[in-house]
Amino acid sequence: MVADDAVMDLGLGRLAAEQQFSLWHDLVQPLFRVKVENWATFRAEMQAAPVSDALLTVCTSRAQSFERGMCDIRRSGWDHIVIQQYLTGGFEGQCGDTAVTVQAGDINVLDLNRTLHTRATDFSNLTLVLPRDRLPLARSNDLHGRALGRDSALAAVIGSHLRSLAQHATSLSPREADTAIQALCLLLSGSDLREADPLARAAACASVHDRVCAYIDRHLEDPTLSPAGIAAACRVSRATLYRLFGFDGGVMAYVAGRRLDRAFMALCRSDAERSSIAQVAFRSGFTSETHFSRSFRTRFAMSPREARNRAREGQNPISIAAGLGPSDWVHAMRRMREAF
Repeated sequence: MVADDAVMDLGLGRLAAEQQFSLWHDLVQPLFRVKVENWATFRAEMQAAPVSDALLTVCTSRAQSFERGMCDIRRSGWDHIVIQQYLTGGFEGQCGDTAVTVQAGDINVLDLNRTLHTRATDFSNLTLVLPRDRLPLARSNDLHGRALGRDSALAAVIGSHLRSLAQHATSLSPREADTAIQALCLLLSGSDLREADPLARAAACASVHDRVCAYIDRHLEDPTLSPAGIAAACRVSRATLYRLFGFDGGVMAYVAGRRLDRAFMALCRSDAERSSIAQVAFRSGFTSETHFSRSFRTRFAMSPREARNRAREGQNPISIAAGLGPSDWVHAMRRMREAF
């Protein structure tokens, strides 16, 4: 991975071993709690970069344990799927109730909504942290701790894709990065990671979900958009609709989020000054400017007017939004590294 403003290059060689572990601990903590037996010999290096809405890291580290309990799950705010390939080393332990062993070359999957307790040897690996809805296979299958063996041809293909993504992450356009992530998810969806559920079920769920999302996007400006209307238009039952959007907090929570995202991008466009904030709100499907402003602040930690003003000052419309997304994580970790 090539150093770039979007990439955090965590070079820790100049730090004492105890300082290296302290920084490493804070860096990894949103995902896992880590422990080592001997701080005096600890060494670690990492590069990390946002790729579309995912986060890609390249790590080398000494042996350590990784834990994620229910308290970590509730506190972290990360409800993602992790795709890894260990280039050297590996780990063994418990993923939920399942005993797992991962070796170099395997492709393994972790669910950050599940508990984990593993012990890794000295290792180097590639890790991709994906929003859950990126991988439709995860909706109908328990993927936590499952792996594609290194002797699998598909594991070799996915590993090559991950390595290529790491090498070219900083030179991809947003559209190219999004396409690269989609391609990886398609590869995984065609794999043997699923359990008893047939792949056709996952594919069918993904197809229905995509169709419903497309319908919602076409009708966001309609203030009467409702679960009943969406279900009828997309020819699915309301029970199916609620199940498809369970990870989004419900279908109307998804609708509200899409409306706010559309309004956010509208406010940050160069021609946005031609429209008032109220007009942007109403065009995005809100019927109350007060409700819109309150919801906007909750989602983005700033008012609509602040978002417009910051964009006018030349700040990136995406990076100024608060949250725990990949860009925010990289910037926060870069500041932490500089503090050392």
